[in-house]
Amino acid sequence: MGWQGWLSSVVPRSSSLSRPLLAVLLTYSFSSQFLPIEPYLVPYLTSVKNFTNYQVTNKIFPVSVYAQLIFTLIMAPVCYYLSHKVMITLGAFALLLTYLIAWCGQSLIAMQIMQVVYGFGTSARLVFSSYIFLLVPEEDYQIMTSLTQTISLLSFVLASELGQLLALKEAPYEIFFIISLAALGGCCTLSFLLPDDYSFSSLSSLTTFLGPNEGWVAKLKETWDSQSLKIMSLWWAVAFAGISLVQNYGTNLFDAIDSQSKFNGHILAISEAAGSIGSYYAIYIEKFGNRSRHLIYVLGSLFMGILCVGMGVYANIWGVYVSYVMIGAIYRTFACLVSVQCGRLLSNGQYILMFSINNFVGLLIETVLQAAVEVAGLSIYSQFIAFSGMFFLATAIFIGFSCIDYRKDESNKFVISESGPDYILACDT
Repeated sequence: MGWQGWLSSVVPRSSSLSRPLLAVLLTYSFSSQFLPIEPYLVPYLTSVKNFTNYQVTNKIFPVSVYAQLIFTLIMAPVCYYLSHKVMITLGAFALLLTYLIAWCGQSLIAMQIMQVVYGFGTSARLVFSSYIFLLVPEEDYQIMTSLTQTISLLSFVLASELGQLLALKEAPYEIFFIISLAALGGCCTLSFLLPDDYSFSSLSSLTTFLGPNEGWVAKLKETWDSQSLKIMSLWWAVAFAGISLVQNYGTNLFDAIDSQSKFNGHILAISEAAGSIGSYYAIYIEKFGNRSRHLIYVLGSLFMGILCVGMGVYANIWGVYVSYVMIGAIYRTFACLVSVQCGRLLSNGQYILMFSINNFVGLLIETVLQAAVEVAGLSIYSQFIAFSGMFFLATAIFIGFSCIDYRKDESNKFVISESGPDYILACDT
């Protein structure tokens, strides 16, 4: 079997996309995440730019958190008026500009501007996920979502390992930046090759924001008119907040348990690699997930919560490493399944609105819980026990809504409707 035959066996063929377009989408996904400088941005800012750790932690990086929160919320209306392709292109150029400013900028203000631009670029990444749903029919949602997520995560892993190799060779930071900027330059170029979509409306509808029959309030109600979609969206937001907190504080926990360990960087890469495998195999467990209704999400959320508690209770570095990798793999698998399930339950085609609001709520929950944990002054071990509450809450959401659902009249119950060989979760309306 030649390499083309091997590639065809590994990459499931989408029936609706040409091979050139599939290549563009996957190459774009790869190049957008191939950033070996990213894990080394903090030491670069402190050792080369001479910013203090306090400035980096409290004056620079928090700016991107607030910027991303705002940009994520407004991404849907901007896409609505400008088109998805325009925002994908702008997002790619924003990431390119981010690292140019980081490389060339000198002042604190420049670094804060860099973080604002970075917040826009990372927020624009979710546009690409919703854009895929516009390109392919419903039966290909899972294949394309899993493939692009898998390629993105693999790219992150390869970039991290390349960065580790360059660091061991004591390569200058300029090499890190040149490779990262070259990848982002390719990403910007590829964005122009993406098929055009269209803007949905004119600016005049901005004046009907609070209108009862049109405008964004009505559009929000129309988008989440399905009880199933509401439940899936709640899981999306809560689990997103949980995994973000685990990843943000993971290295802090590693350092608290064993400050001399040299495997932290490799564990982060292995976690992303496991996540890429989970994203890929979501293609094959999709039907089981749909037939199981809420059960698979209940079990997955519960297991992530238990693992998170274990990380906070048992101060064993290898046990924590394994738990961290498993949580990442499980979350990536279910995130692929849930995003596709939400896309299929959506009745009005407002995919970017769904992605934007769900991610915004997740970011908001993450920000509130992070602030509460810092105010409470919890130890890093207690913090992980607190973070597990997000996964247990996701479990409770599915259990609670399932119990309510089964007590409703037959017309309001969730049913499994057959559509050809596939089965999807639907809600009678």
